[in-house]
Amino acid sequence: MKYLPIGLDVRNRICIVVGGGKIGTRKVTNLLRAGASVTVISPTATDEVGILADSGEVRWKRRELEGADLEGAFLTVAATDDDGLNARVVREALAMGSLVCDASSSHRSQVIFGALHLGSDVTLAVFSDGKDPALARRTRNRIAALEEDWKEQ
Repeated sequence: MKYLPIGLDVRNRICIVVGGGKIGTRKVTNLLRAGASVTVISPTATDEVGILADSGEVRWKRRELEGADLEGAFLTVAATDDDGLNARVVREALAMGSLVCDASSSHRSQVIFGALHLGSDVTLAVFSDGKDPALARRTRNRIAALEEDWKEQ
């Protein structure tokens, strides 16, 4: 086991997601569900991020990462399609004392996100130690289906 599966309280904590694509959007959504104060840094983003920004649920800096952008972050997520930029985000975030998740590299991450299922009475997170997120999602889906069966009994 490389990662300790824990619950992390991010309520009202500054969490920064660098990258506004599909993966970044998924990270933003999960952070919002957990009550984080989320800022997205990306020149472009999904429609979902745009809607969240327009509604004031997230802050969106519509530009490339700049010098002090990561200052004060409790958790920083590198979620771009540029490996060099993700590595830079990790270096800068660590230097500023932030916990770091690199969505493209579990080796550079201190924190990884599990495949989540939010049930009515249970939250389920499945981890594959960062090796196979698709396997984690498939496993989560199978377990989530069992939860539905349990509720019917």
